[in-house]
Amino acid sequence: VRADAAEVRGVSSVLRKPGARGVVLVVCGVVLTLCVAGWVSGGPAATRIVPHLGLFGAAFAAYVGALAASRGLSGRGLQVALGAALVWRVALVAGPPLLSDDINRYVWEGRIQNHGGNPYRWDDRPTVERWAPLRDEVWEGINHRPMPAVYPPLFQLATRAVTAVHDSILAMKTFLVLCEIATLGLLALVLRRRGLGAERLLVMAWSPLALVEIAGSGHNEAFGMMWLVAALLALDLDRPLLSALAAGAGFMAKLLPGLVAVAWARRYRPGHVLAALGLVALLVWPYLDAGRTLFHSLRRFARFWRFNETLFAPLAELLGSHEAAVRAGLLITLVLALLLAWRRTEPVAAAMAIVAATLLLSPNVLPWYALWLVPLLVVRDEPAALLFTGTVAFAYSVYPDFLSGEPWRLGWGMRALEYLPCLVVLALTHWRGQGRA
Repeated sequence: VRADAAEVRGVSSVLRKPGARGVVLVVCGVVLTLCVAGWVSGGPAATRIVPHLGLFGAAFAAYVGALAASRGLSGRGLQVALGAALVWRVALVAGPPLLSDDINRYVWEGRIQNHGGNPYRWDDRPTVERWAPLRDEVWEGINHRPMPAVYPPLFQLATRAVTAVHDSILAMKTFLVLCEIATLGLLALVLRRRGLGAERLLVMAWSPLALVEIAGSGHNEAFGMMWLVAALLALDLDRPLLSALAAGAGFMAKLLPGLVAVAWARRYRPGHVLAALGLVALLVWPYLDAGRTLFHSLRRFARFWRFNETLFAPLAELLGSHEAAVRAGLLITLVLALLLAWRRTEPVAAAMAIVAATLLLSPNVLPWYALWLVPLLVVRDEPAALLFTGTVAFAYSVYPDFLSGEPWRLGWGMRALEYLPCLVVLALTHWRGQGRA
């Protein structure tokens, strides 16, 4: 134990030296660059998931090393580091989607809107013959084709705007990376407002999860995260009306920011809430002719979809049905949000708690759902949550069995690799905090 402690102190003393930190940061940047090159040159990763996970593991180790070495990074050094992050994103955007085909649906639903369709309407589903002339490789890549749209109205309006400019996967990925860059800009303002070091931007800029899931696969979490951070910044600037409107926009972009806003409820006045609800109604209005099918896909996914769950499993066993567990999980999360609001919990801490509760109680936890933790980690240190943005990649080990015809299901052994290390880190962090207190 004494030898291990001496070794840790030796490493720490090395990292405290500015020159040594710079060398470590450069080495970590080179490793990340090589990993990005591997992802780009290998093409879609679903059929070669073991090499992908190897690259992801190397990238995540380099990422953690870079975060440790970046403390007190100079302004020029930060510019170089952010420039490298931009280059990685440009390389990944130019390639095909890495691990998911969701972006095909984004492009398709934007396309049919520009031809007079309503993506929520049953008669405008991808399988309807009306749209046969528009079918191409984008249509071929759509998952769950018999179902109408599931994403909220503001994102549908965004897809319509993007495809009006350029109807392509490249344009959609570019848009989502621009949303990510905008989020980094908003976070820079939050850090400045709170007196925190700008090098913390590397938590998001160098995140392997963000690189793979946004620039690589093109997931629309980037759009929702942008609105969530905008709402947080408005709170920091003491602009509760703007915050409420941004949270309402986030709710109509990806739903989760609406739950987070409940945890901030005591920071808003009734007029602010009414303004946000008015914005929500305005955004829903163009799609109301879909009638009952406006929420069809959302209800269906809530009733049947299940993957990589944790606390949801015992909850469903206890209550006797999937649907009852979904309702109970939502109720628990809402009660937690109201409790956090009543206690006026610091906004980032409250948001982190809601995101964590959502992940733990959800019937479906796909790797890109962990992206919601990343912008919050820029502002607040939570080692267990940071680790989860790495271990969540184990969920992709489902691909070999799935491609061979097995159900889309992840065993508990692999889930243990995902979640148990994070629980250990959480316990150790809590123990250290108690010791310091």
